[in-house]
Amino acid sequence: MRGFLTAGFAFLTAAMFVASDASAASGDWPQYGFTAQGRRENTQETVLTRKTVPHLVQKWSAQVPVSRWSAPAVANGLVYVISNDGLYALDAKTGAQIWSTATGGSSFSSPAVADGVVYVGSSDNHVYAFDAETGAPRWATPVGYPVTSPVTVAKGLVYAGTVGGAFAISAKTGIVKWSTGPTVHVESSASAVSNGIAYFGNGSGRLNAFDARTGASLWSQNLSHAVTVSAPATYKGSVFVSDGQVLWAFDAKTGQEHWINQDAYALDSSIAIADGHVYVMDGTGLLQTYDAATGALKSTNTGQPRDMAVPALANGVIYLGGSDGNTSMLSAYDSHTGKPLWQDQSTSGFGIPTISNGMVYVSNGNTFKAYGLP
Repeated sequence: MRGFLTAGFAFLTAAMFVASDASAASGDWPQYGFTAQGRRENTQETVLTRKTVPHLVQKWSAQVPVSRWSAPAVANGLVYVISNDGLYALDAKTGAQIWSTATGGSSFSSPAVADGVVYVGSSDNHVYAFDAETGAPRWATPVGYPVTSPVTVAKGLVYAGTVGGAFAISAKTGIVKWSTGPTVHVESSASAVSNGIAYFGNGSGRLNAFDARTGASLWSQNLSHAVTVSAPATYKGSVFVSDGQVLWAFDAKTGQEHWINQDAYALDSSIAIADGHVYVMDGTGLLQTYDAATGALKSTNTGQPRDMAVPALANGVIYLGGSDGNTSMLSAYDSHTGKPLWQDQSTSGFGIPTISNGMVYVSNGNTFKAYGLP
């Protein structure tokens, strides 16, 4: 199954961008989970530290309304965001619009960038590929269902989850390599791919593992308390997932349960992992830290509760958006001690932050903002 863009496809190039290097900069954040493993930690960030983060200031804002559930991607000097009217590429330093292009429908999907191509899902039942520098269309593949989950790119394949099943699509051609059918009901969470296995959280309350190249089912685990299933993340031979009420760790190869923590009421939160710790936002809006090896609760951040917050990690600092119902906050904490380091407030909701090359990028109501050092 393969779809192509027609000659009349809406496309606008606002300016030309010439990359100085075809490879991604070391501090880029190219997809939802940072890498396909889904840990949401930028391991290459060097500018923003516990000492420098308190000095963050807003550097620019752009009038691009980005969903709170869509995380920006950063690669080769550009920031990619999906809005109701299409995909935008903004200059990472200035916020100037480099190009924009329609995607056929509104989207909550998060874009992913690899090898000079940006990929994104859309509510018009397609996954799209565009030239990352110019926005020129590469391919558009129909999958039969809206794609609201973030897409994940690994080893030449684009993985997308829908209510009608999981799909693996050739990153080069747009040809569907395999799909699962509606038994795998992926509503909004990103997939994780590691060591030849693709993991999908199932809206029907299961975690499924497939051969990443062939789609052959390897194992499936029932998440008995499922209210919502987070994006899975892999770390040191385990795959971690929250089912909305408890936090699980399974053997990444066999699916055998390593541990379960029934106090991890991690509703509406993805997982972040760094330095042997698993971070999730619990249902009361407080950040919890668990030991990745044992599942033991290590600490609970006693800061201001917030809703719909997804953590991002970089260089010993954890970043959170979200709202307490009246005020929206974007905050940074010491990931080891939980000490507050910096905060900005707004009456509009902050979305999912992305940390890249000394900058913090995040949606904020009808604007998109970037923070950096003075």
